[in-house]
Amino acid sequence: MGGASVNIQLLDGKPCIRKSGASPVERHFYQRAALHLSGLNTPALLKVEGETLFLEQIPHPVTLTQLHHNEQTFAQLANLHNANYQPDFAVKTHGWSLVDTNEALSVLCLPEAVNEKIRHIQQVGHELFEESCLISGDSNEGNWGTRDNGELVLFDWERFGYGSPAIDLAPLVPRMGSLAEYETIIERYLCHSSLLSGDRLLRHLVMAKCWLIIEVTNLLTRREKPQAQQYLEWYRQQVPNWLESVAHMV
Repeated sequence: MGGASVNIQLLDGKPCIRKSGASPVERHFYQRAALHLSGLNTPALLKVEGETLFLEQIPHPVTLTQLHHNEQTFAQLANLHNANYQPDFAVKTHGWSLVDTNEALSVLCLPEAVNEKIRHIQQVGHELFEESCLISGDSNEGNWGTRDNGELVLFDWERFGYGSPAIDLAPLVPRMGSLAEYETIIERYLCHSSLLSGDRLLRHLVMAKCWLIIEVTNLLTRREKPQAQQYLEWYRQQVPNWLESVAHMV
């Protein structure tokens, strides 16, 4: 959903990823941060030309199910969240404003009782952004892949910043998810990190899933993406029942 242009081209006779219009956050991540984040696999930076990155091609896509069954998914995210490295450049500032919330709700056209629940979660959602952990900010399945040797790699770092680990766990939950699915993801993650308790992660995970409704809706509509209406209709069908099942956690 980003604004950059991505394609495959040859560099010194080998295929690589050419990412044009890469954000300053992502350029600085590959140039300055990636080398300091041990236990986290990211594409090798091959060359930089202005706002264009030339990156190692990660040839094999993975499914959400494969991510769930790969212990490295959770180990690598935990290594990122527990890293002591402090970026010396401006990272993505994550937040959740009432203005953004109302903008998304105006096009989602959900029942007013549902809107009020979302606004309540937004009011307490500041907890997500008060954590001092480094996060990917965009760990959905489309941003993972494997090398020929099977190593799992996380790419697309334009949302690199600070926040709750739950922000990186939320995209690993299929669709909106159930409390049981959240608990399963948290259990896998807690094998590798003790930064937050399971109860706090569960609360944050509900918040993060709700925040993503707002983020995705606004990204799609502001950038006039062709799939916007499909997403909006899906949210209209799914969000009311989902909120009914999880709102008590927040």
